[in-house]
Amino acid sequence: MIDEITNRFAELVAEGERLVSGIPREQRGHNYGYKYWLQGEQIAPYNAWLVSCAHLFQVAAPPGSHFVGESSKLLAEINNPAGIMTSTVSKMQGVLRSASSEWTAGLMRSVEYIVAAATFDDFLDHAAEYHKGGKKVEAAVLGSSVFEDAIKRICSKHKIPSAGKTVDPLIDDLTAAGVFTGVKAKRAKAYAGVRNHALHAEWDKFDLKDVGQMVQGVRELIEEHL
Repeated sequence: MIDEITNRFAELVAEGERLVSGIPREQRGHNYGYKYWLQGEQIAPYNAWLVSCAHLFQVAAPPGSHFVGESSKLLAEINNPAGIMTSTVSKMQGVLRSASSEWTAGLMRSVEYIVAAATFDDFLDHAAEYHKGGKKVEAAVLGSSVFEDAIKRICSKHKIPSAGKTVDPLIDDLTAAGVFTGVKAKRAKAYAGVRNHALHAEWDKFDLKDVGQMVQGVRELIEEHL
């Protein structure tokens, strides 16, 4: 798990740099009290990245950690009908860089194997609650984050390289290795479809039922393979 967490920190830091660089420099924070917002189709990749960061802190940091607390506060800011504040993205990148440095220095290694499954359950429970409340977008973003992470963990467990690969080819690799049956792979590809649409803010290409099936299916994948 150490290598997985180390690699995930590196991936998210790099993705964060790319996302922050996509925001005009003068709009990356508050300007004399004025708030800048990401809206519409801009939201999806930033939303997914913020959720993934919070998820990683839950896995890598000890309970009660400053990183968990700060990321939870920032994650709460995304539930705003006006959009996502650019300052939320910049702050999360700062927290992520700090946590990555602490992890690299070995200051969080006492939690090498803690609560991975429990963390998955926690995020899926939140996704299920959003689903029950009819919040398709929020449920899809949370469920998609857990799904992608779970697929990569299953690959790691079976010594299948995942670096640089998207979810769909990893499902093919798991099928070729005999980890997934053809039926299970077909279902996983359907979940990947929801995840891809959510990532690109194509909200009209899936419905609440699709999200519910994904959340339940991801839970089953985790119970069987992790």
